Amino acid sequence: MFRRLFGKSKFLKHLNTLMEVYSCSHNAQSTYQELKKLKPLARTDGEKALYELNRAALLYDMKKYKEAADVIVEIPSLNPEFDASCADVKTKIMNAL
Repeated sequence: MFRRLFGKSKFLKHLNTLMEVYSCSHNAQSTYQELKKLKPLARTDGEKALYELNRAALLYDMKKYKEAADVIVEIPSLNPEFDASCADVKTKIMNAL
């Protein structure tokens, strides 16, 4: 049963691996390029929103604050926990501007 729930999303598997590698390498530019390759794998609204949140965070790390602000504003509201994550990133971006 759990395999049906968690085992099918190639996007989430690749995204988790990519972000783990980024946490060690701290190379935002190459991670951003790899993240852009994952966009076609995002199928659900939640996956698309998670993609955009990670994209905004990487743009912030690359000091592209205006682009990051544009991305974070377009992310739709999904649930309170996700919205809190978006609010944290949004606050960091707005403070940097």
